[in-house]
Amino acid sequence: MSNVFDNATIVAIATPPGYGGIGVVRLSGEAALPLARRLLPHIGDHEFIPNQAAFHHLIHPETQQPVDSALVTFFKAPHSFTGENVVEISCHGSPVVLAEIIRLLKSFGARLAEPGEFSLRAFFNQRMDLAQAEAINDLIHAQTTYQAQVAVRQLRGELSKQIKPIKDNLVEIIVWFESSVEFVEDDLDPLDIERFIKRLDDVIGKVESLISTYRLGRLIRSGIKLAIIGKPNVGKSSLFNRLLGRERAIVTHLPGTTRDTLTEAFSIGGIPIELIDTAGIRETDDLVEKLGVERTRSAIADADFVIAVIEANHQPAEEDLEFFAQLPINLFVINKCDLRLVFNAEELCGVTTGRPTLKVSALTGQGIDELRRCLHGELTAGAHPMVEGGIVTNERHYSALEQALAAMSKARHDLTSGFTEEVVLVNLHQALRSLGSITGETLIGDIINQIFSTFCIGK
Repeated sequence: MSNVFDNATIVAIATPPGYGGIGVVRLSGEAALPLARRLLPHIGDHEFIPNQAAFHHLIHPETQQPVDSALVTFFKAPHSFTGENVVEISCHGSPVVLAEIIRLLKSFGARLAEPGEFSLRAFFNQRMDLAQAEAINDLIHAQTTYQAQVAVRQLRGELSKQIKPIKDNLVEIIVWFESSVEFVEDDLDPLDIERFIKRLDDVIGKVESLISTYRLGRLIRSGIKLAIIGKPNVGKSSLFNRLLGRERAIVTHLPGTTRDTLTEAFSIGGIPIELIDTAGIRETDDLVEKLGVERTRSAIADADFVIAVIEANHQPAEEDLEFFAQLPINLFVINKCDLRLVFNAEELCGVTTGRPTLKVSALTGQGIDELRRCLHGELTAGAHPMVEGGIVTNERHYSALEQALAAMSKARHDLTSGFTEEVVLVNLHQALRSLGSITGETLIGDIINQIFSTFCIGK
């Protein structure tokens, strides 16, 4: 962001592009109110009451023609989202009207905001820390209810609240060691090594606990790709539809109905899933079907989780079992269990070793709830969503915690190995910097700019 540190008053549309009942134009900066007043020539010396919306007619200052009617709200610094004077103009959501308001405000001297610049100013003005600011982006892009709940907790500062006592304890340890170095000639009590190892172990344990939430947090934030594969006509598309809860894929009794990959989004236990229905895998001379099989192989390679479907009323051929044994399959599903099972499920043991096998009927819905529970358990490795407290969903936060853990572990090793306090302090300070980078206390400008540049304009 080339203009991050200037004092310009910035403006942007804060609502999604396109047509809508309401469109919001947001101004932030010292001149926000005077610039907005230029669209309100009839209010005279009317004093805006902070945090109170008022109905006004927006007038073009040169032609005196009406631009629109709007609710105008003034937020006085520092009690605003950005910590600066903020004016929000809520008008009709016409792209033409919104563009005209933006054009006029720019002609008065406002600068078009860059992506994430409102949130960036809120961060620099200490209205929120960096972890909270990143949560705004997560909340905007949430695809599931649980994603939104986790983002709201992050926005409230739950993760920051968990990191603060860890940092405070680390600072106390650092201060003690620094005192030992600086005032070595004074009559300080000798360092109680065992006591400090215990305190350091406590801090390490808390960091490890936070790190352990990342497996589930990453799934909640990013989701997974789940591919359904199998031979033709085993019920892959029926299972696809049953998991989605609606008829999305075409289902017929004819083999090879699905000739291309079909993708839809859904969720299990708050985890966003990109569900992929694939073409049946078989040798074929049909050019279109052959291309579909190739795409199935690509989907298997790209998927994070693979379900292989076998039908209950047909004995799996030996070559089919050998083929499945070569694939990275996570879960076997025996479909059509409403029909007679013509083979012993134990016959699959050589292929399914270490991988769960479930019996379902995509036609009747039998076993589908158990399949959903099994999928959730396999994806989360038994981890349960946290009702309260912070959960690590951001890869940058996870990396910073890993770096802090490595530095503290090295400091502990140095402490037990008899190294001097100066050596131990090097790693303790590194751990503190890594923890501080999560909330933005120790990040350099380029990294901060990179983070906020991923936000949408107007936020």
